[in-house]
Amino acid sequence: MDASWLADWTARASEALAALAHAVTGFAGASATRLAATFLAPGSTMSLPALLLSLAAFAVAVAHRRRGRGVSWRVLRRVLLPRRLFGTPSGRTDAWFALTGITITGVAIGWTLVSAEFVRAELQPWLGTPLHPWLPGWLAVAFATLVLFVAYEFAYFIDHWLMHRVPWLWHFHKVHHQAESLSLLTNFRVHPVDTILFANILALFLGCTQAVLVVVLGHAATPLTIGGTNLIALTVATLLTHLQHSHLWITFGPRWGRWLLAPAHHQIHHSDDPRHHNRNMGDVLAVFDHLFGTFWMPSADREVRRFGVDDGTPDPHGLRAALLDPFIASARALAPTRGPRRTRAPGRATTA
Repeated sequence: MDASWLADWTARASEALAALAHAVTGFAGASATRLAATFLAPGSTMSLPALLLSLAAFAVAVAHRRRGRGVSWRVLRRVLLPRRLFGTPSGRTDAWFALTGITITGVAIGWTLVSAEFVRAELQPWLGTPLHPWLPGWLAVAFATLVLFVAYEFAYFIDHWLMHRVPWLWHFHKVHHQAESLSLLTNFRVHPVDTILFANILALFLGCTQAVLVVVLGHAATPLTIGGTNLIALTVATLLTHLQHSHLWITFGPRWGRWLLAPAHHQIHHSDDPRHHNRNMGDVLAVFDHLFGTFWMPSADREVRRFGVDDGTPDPHGLRAALLDPFIASARALAPTRGPRRTRAPGRATTA
């Protein structure tokens, strides 16, 4: 009897250990694949060629700041890797998000409810018969590439606007704004729920746009891509988006700065100054900020003194604040309350 029980327990334990080993091995393999794709896939905005182009763009920006005096490797290293990057709690949290984000973002994206292709297929029958093709093939491809890039920018803006204006969504997005210093790694400082919601909104906008393009163009014009990524989006991400979280005060001047969002625009967005809250929510194009009244033109001289969110969070860079607290705060924001309703103060979606 005892020997039978021991044999049964041993068999069950062995099966559990084998299942755990299989899960760990699968996750490790998926993470390794994700890591390799991040730095080697042609369509990745973090691929080695893209990062080298971003580095070149950054060097040009630094040289412009130094008014043509040239840029040595020592100066560039100090700008790219300042001591505060890993020497402060905020910088170390950014680095932790970067490491985990590269390896598990694919898992988070897997939780998306819809895909762009699903939305397009579901919507297509409702839009009627496509027009007769009226553009040459090459022009239709160029048109589709541009329109889908604009659709991406609009999806980014709408998602960002909602994150700032809807209180329960803000608690997830706040994790990104708790960064007290900006760097390339700050791009990764995003709560998984924030990532999942953006992926769904992006799929909805791109799917609807693709369906409309089929009707308008008369056929499914495939946009120009590199490794599956829209050519314009990849170029813009490489040359501009990577610089958005730069700590350098870089503007595009009074003309281009009204339509393209420079690093200075995004520093305004991250500023803890109440005047700057909910401003410059676009990714690269400023057109939607103009349309929604959220545009703020940065001055030639730095006007941001401090980044972060001053809402009394005791440890904004701890693991609890980064992952757990947003769920608790969002649940409280969604729960019905008795008495006078708490309202958002002007600025970010905080409560007063």
